[in-house]
Amino acid sequence: MKLSLVCLLFLVLFFLTPENVLAQTNTSRPTSEQSLQELVREVRQLRATIQRMNTTMYKGQVLLERLKFQQEQVGRMSRELADTRENLSEVRAGLTRLKEMLPKTEAGVDMGAKHPAELAGIKAELEHLKEREQRLTTRESQLSSDLEMERARLNELNDRMNAFELELAPNKQ
Repeated sequence: MKLSLVCLLFLVLFFLTPENVLAQTNTSRPTSEQSLQELVREVRQLRATIQRMNTTMYKGQVLLERLKFQQEQVGRMSRELADTRENLSEVRAGLTRLKEMLPKTEAGVDMGAKHPAELAGIKAELEHLKEREQRLTTRESQLSSDLEMERARLNELNDRMNAFELELAPNKQ
C-alpha cells in the first residue's frame, strides 16, 4: 500500500509540475515589446554614459593643455628672471670697477697725467650703469613677483589635475 501511495504521489507531482513550470516560464518570459523597451532603455543609458565620458575627456584635455601652457610660462619667466639677475650682476661688477677707477682718474687729472675728458667719460658711464642697475632691479622685482603668481597658478592647476584624477579613479572601499 505504501508503495502504491508513493507511486501515486510521484505521478501526481510528475504530471502537475511541468504545467506549473511552463506556466511560470510563460509569465516570466518577456514579450517582444518589453524586450524592445529594455533595449531602448539600455541604449539610452549607454548614450548618456558616452556623453559623460566625452565631456570628461574634453575637460581633461583642456585642463592638461592649460597645465602645459602654465608650465611653459613658468619656465619662460624663470629663464627671464635668471637672465635679468645675471645682467644685474654684470652691471654691479661694472659699477664696482668704475668706482675703483674714479679716484685714480681724478688724481691723474689733478696731476695732469690724464685728460679731463677721460674723467667725464668714466662719470657718464657710471651714471649710465647706475640707471641701468635701477631698471634691472625694478625688472627683477617685477619678474620675481610675476613668477610667484605664475607658480601659484601652476600649483592650482596641479591641484585641479589631482582632483580630476581622483574623480576618475574607481571608488576604493
